[in-house]
Formats: sequence, C-alpha cells, structure tokens
Amino acid sequence: MEQDTQTSAPNQTESVQIQGRGTVTGLFEQVRIYLAIIGLLVALSIYLGITQPTFATWSNFVTILETNSVLLLVAIGLTFVLLTAGFDLSVGGMLALSGVLMGKMIIEGVPLWMAIVIVIVGGALIGFVLNGLLIGKLGLSFFVVTLGTMSLFRGAGLVVTEGHGVSLYEFEAVRALGAGRVLGIPYLVIIALGVLLLAIFVTRYTGFGRMIYAAGGGPEAARLAGIRVWAVKAAAYGICAGLATLAGVMEASRLGSASPQAGTGIELTAAAAVLLGGTSFAGGVGSMVGTLLGTLLLGVISNGLTISQVSSFWQGVVTGCVLLAAVLLDWFRTRRDRR
Repeated sequence: MEQDTQTSAPNQTESVQIQGRGTVTGLFEQVRIYLAIIGLLVALSIYLGITQPTFATWSNFVTILETNSVLLLVAIGLTFVLLTAGFDLSVGGMLALSGVLMGKMIIEGVPLWMAIVIVIVGGALIGFVLNGLLIGKLGLSFFVVTLGTMSLFRGAGLVVTEGHGVSLYEFEAVRALGAGRVLGIPYLVIIALGVLLLAIFVTRYTGFGRMIYAAGGGPEAARLAGIRVWAVKAAAYGICAGLATLAGVMEASRLGSASPQAGTGIELTAAAAVLLGGTSFAGGVGSMVGTLLGTLLLGVISNGLTISQVSSFWQGVVTGCVLLAAVLLDWFRTRRDRR
C-alpha cells in the first residue's frame, strides 16, 4: 500500500508539471494567449502608426524597449513567484532601496561593478530570508509579509537618503551603463533580454524550473514526490528580489540619479504584464514569453498615450483598468480549467 502511494505521487506531480507546460491543451492555450496579445499589439501599432506619425519609427521602438526594460526585469521576477502561487508586493521598495544604496557606495568610492554585485547579492539574500523563508518555511501569508517588507524597504531608502535623491550624473561609469549602446541598442535592453533568455532556459529546461511549476500547481503532490516546496518558494522570492535590485540599478543608471521614491506602483504594473501574458494567480501555469508579450503590450499603450499627449494621470487609470481586466481573464481561465 505504501509502495503504491509513493509511486502515484510522482506521477501526480508530473501531471501537474505537464498541465502547465506540456500537454496539447496547455500548448494550445498558451499559443492562443500569445496570438491574442500579438493581435492586440499589431492592431494598436497600426492605429498609432496612422494617427501618430512619430510612433512608427525605429527610434521610438527602441525607446519603448528601453523605458520598459526595468518593468520587464521586475515582471520576470514576479513570474517566478506567481508560478509558485505567491506574490511579492515589495519589489518596488527593493528597487528604490537598491538604487540609493548603489549610489551611496559609488559616492564613497566603491567601483560601479562591485556596488552592483553587492546590492544584487544582498537583495537576493534579503528576499530569500525575509520573504522566502517567512512565506515558504513558516507558511505566513504572502500578502502580509510582502506588505511589511515593502514598507521596510521603502522606509530604509528614505532613512538612508533622508528623503532626498542621490545624483549620479557626474560618474562616467554610471552614465556609460545608462546611456551606452551596441549597434544602436541600449545596454539596458540587452541586459533585460539576456535575463529573459536565461529565465526561459531555467523554467523550461532545468529541474529547478520543473519544481517551480510543480510547487505552484500541486504543492502537496510535489511534497510527496520529494520536492522541498518551501525551499523552491523561498528561492523564487530570492530570485524576484535579486531581479528587483538589478532593475533598481538599471533605473538609477538610466536616469542618472537614485530616488527613494523610485518604482512606486511598479509591482502592480508588472503584475498586469504577467497576468496578461497568461500566468495564473493559482500557480503552476504561465511562461516567460507571455510575460514579455504582456510587458510589450503595456509599453506600447503607455508610449501611445504619451505621444498622444494624454495626461499621465490617465495613464494610471488605464494601467488600473488593464490590471482588472487581466485579473478577470485569469479568473475565467481558472474557472474554466476546473470544470
């Protein structure tokens, strides 16, 4: 009897993994989501190209990629967490804190590369311990924990800077990172796309990626199969925090300054991008390609509103509506899959 239970558990876990990634039904669902987003992107681009002549230019396309590279990094990190059926509200605070800490270290004479390594490694460890272990190991609510760390990180940034921004424009290395280009493509875009490719590889072709899907899609079955679900969830929060710190470094380099108020609300915009891309709040279903498409869609919408000279206040309204629509779509998909 015990042997039957042990053999059935891995099969159940395997089915959870396949449900999110490998069955014909799951594949068709992902392709349908991709086609829907691509269709919206094409239709919106055609409309903006006709009504706004400056939209359909190479420079504007590069601008869209550059201005949304930070959002893409945060969205990739959130995808890891959402695949484990969690969420991280603290990414905006971590983004701001990492930027100001990097700025303070550079001002004190620390080389740029060393400051970047310190904040990324430190941010990943803090996310692993404060968010990951409290949520994964102790089983605390991800909403309560990440709400607390969001306030903690944002408050720490304000304490460090006394509420003032940190100017980095006079440092040539920072300017080179923020404004440098290769064949006309900004360094920031290259970094973001490189991280995306690495995330695609990890989630699709590694054992850790399979455990991420299993931990979110069927945690009990994954546990019976020998997977340490708490450790997988903690690692996902660590990755998310690490990518948020990288996003903070890129944002400070791009703007030439670091602000403790940077990244306010980015967690909600990133959530909209991830949900639009087909990742489910229920966990175990989603992909990094969908996250990229969702980020591009939000980027095109934001860029279109900007060049159409629509008030920035309305851009927040549009983002909120998109987030609500994404949540409703996720609810409909989850309800349909349970039938």
